[in-house]
Amino acid sequence: MINDDILIKLERSRGYLRTWPEQVIRMKSRMTEMKLGFPGIGNSHMDLVEFREIKVGDLFIYDPYIEVGDGDEAPLLLLLRTPETMLIEGIGYGDDSQRDPDRNLFRWKDIIPSIPIPPEFLVYRVNIKPTLNGGPGYYYFHKSYRDFRS
Repeated sequence: MINDDILIKLERSRGYLRTWPEQVIRMKSRMTEMKLGFPGIGNSHMDLVEFREIKVGDLFIYDPYIEVGDGDEAPLLLLLRTPETMLIEGIGYGDDSQRDPDRNLFRWKDIIPSIPIPPEFLVYRVNIKPTLNGGPGYYYFHKSYRDFRS
């Protein structure tokens, strides 16, 4: 679960001792924008962790601008299949004019080589698993469109 207390504690532990309020505001703004591309997945369905904590079989959202605040690349919901490969479970909201302007490099359900993410980089671990009987995440995993790039 992600809330203000967790963001404050995390940012202060990462060295933002004096500027943590600005950093938390920036991260919350980016998180709100990121969630537009993943309807049905909320703060209670995710944990904010370092990439080193992601294990094979985990779903996570990779947003390259999580701490910077604004950027062009769309966040990706990925499943770590093996240490060498990932499966794209969804593509969030964004222009993606630098990484994939023609929308032909990657698509939903593509298996891609692992993205070189530094171990200390923050990602959103998605703690829900899709089920056909409803429950948390049902709308996103079974009803929602999966590519929200504009």
